[in-house]
Amino acid sequence: MTEPKPPKLCWDGDTPRHIGFDDGYTASGDGLAESRHVFLQGNDLAARFEDCKRFTVGELGFGTGLNLAATWRLWAQCAPSGAVLSYVTCEAEPLLPADVLRALGRWSEFAEFAQDIARACQHLTPGFNLRVLAGGRLRLLILVGDAAEQLAQLHARIDAWFLDGFSPAHNPAMWSPAVCQQLARLSGTGATLATFTAAGWVRRNLAAAGFEVGKVPGFGRKRDMSVGHLARSSNNDDALPDWPEAISSDDRPIHIVGAGIAGASTAAALARLGRSVTVWDDGEHAPSHLPALLVRPWPERPRHPLAAFYASAFGCAAHSLQGAPGWHPHGVALLLGKQAKIDAVEDAASLSERTGVAVQAGGLWLEGAGCLEPVPWISSLLDHPRIKHNRSKWKPGICDGLVVMAAGALSTGLLDLPASVTRGQMSRYETTESFAPTSSLAGAGLCTRTSDGIWLGSSFVHDTTSLTPDAAEAETYRGKWQPLLPDVPSAATEHRAALRIAGQGRMPYVGPLRDDGLTWANFGHGSRGATAASLCAEFLAAAVDGHPLPLPQSQIMRLHPQRVTTKV
Repeated sequence: MTEPKPPKLCWDGDTPRHIGFDDGYTASGDGLAESRHVFLQGNDLAARFEDCKRFTVGELGFGTGLNLAATWRLWAQCAPSGAVLSYVTCEAEPLLPADVLRALGRWSEFAEFAQDIARACQHLTPGFNLRVLAGGRLRLLILVGDAAEQLAQLHARIDAWFLDGFSPAHNPAMWSPAVCQQLARLSGTGATLATFTAAGWVRRNLAAAGFEVGKVPGFGRKRDMSVGHLARSSNNDDALPDWPEAISSDDRPIHIVGAGIAGASTAAALARLGRSVTVWDDGEHAPSHLPALLVRPWPERPRHPLAAFYASAFGCAAHSLQGAPGWHPHGVALLLGKQAKIDAVEDAASLSERTGVAVQAGGLWLEGAGCLEPVPWISSLLDHPRIKHNRSKWKPGICDGLVVMAAGALSTGLLDLPASVTRGQMSRYETTESFAPTSSLAGAGLCTRTSDGIWLGSSFVHDTTSLTPDAAEAETYRGKWQPLLPDVPSAATEHRAALRIAGQGRMPYVGPLRDDGLTWANFGHGSRGATAASLCAEFLAAAVDGHPLPLPQSQIMRLHPQRVTTKV
């Protein structure tokens, strides 16, 4: 997993300065007062927040997160209860969480929220990074990388822009015609902008993109700043096939078919946005028989088309799972064999010390990854006043409204999409003096410690739908693990099996299935559903409720159910 490069900083007390751009992140005097004057007042946000159901801020230059903190404080004071703020921000070099805390520590009024922002900056990866905060009322989407490239992949309708990049003289690329064109493309009619700079060439670039721009008094000793608005938007959804246009504005019923990982995650994401959901599941196709699943990125396949997706999905999952029942973020040791496509970073001795068990291969240590026990987690997701769990079998035509197919084998049977079904089994082993791992391991399957013991797995058996435990099957994956973990006990005490459903090319199906946008898919995740569930659920919820999509267009097309007939 590629991590973004943090900036080189120098500090004036608790005020950071970017060495490369020779520019500060906030005003040397009162950065908070400047933020409120330039961006909040410059976009007239206090008045605009008062009667809106949803609002989207776009920002160039996330920096320390100060603008976010100030905006959220104003939103909490002015917006109606239950209204949702989306905050989309671009940052080429995100600060480390510790630096965010230090920089925001200047303002005691943000003490608690500064911790939230710092946690949101963990596990960032190049591209799109979604973090859902404040119980769903704040949707933070951090785009890491070149602003023009990232904005070109974004699907959103922005209401107000904060143009807060480093000085145009020091960082002209942030204010380029290409970036300004993207700002206009993403803006809704009447969208506003505000920026500290009054540079003529910046105002001309914005005007050429379609904004009406003027100068107003700046902050402090700065005489002028710029504000503007877009009189007429060209924002459209033409880039996405069969995109639903009207579902976000109505209150039609929403039905989720399947109460497994994908279905429960989707129901919870919609419920957090204030939507009422009915989940249909009679238990016959329950996908959560396995005792534990790994939540981790996919660094061993860096050139795979979905490697970036799983990196983003892991960050979203790790953030959303904090404190969740059944979540054990004890780290994962990824053991690499001779056929690995990347080199080991830590040797066997180092990984043995990290995991508490003797391993015979080097590999990678995935900090913040871990194992998830699906049963308690799913139960907690479905325990929401806006979610009704109907323990009946869903059939086509049984209900009106929006339907999300998330029932694995049942979904593939009803929709006739290409998919593979494999049986997976895991086995429990007693701990011994030499075999008592304290964290999870991956490489020949998975080995993980849960609340009820050590589990080893797993198998991939085709051409069967049987869930009957098989001791002989357990020996196949124990045999693969034995060279890497020689102290694995010889006999298991319990076996559990489940079926995995994987979409075409081992990629899940996530997106609209019908031209009217009223039937959606979220299934076919194979063995990686626990990692992808949160991000895919938030993607569907964002689309349904009218928020910025937390996936870049290229990934949306690779996950789209129509990819079976569309070249991507």
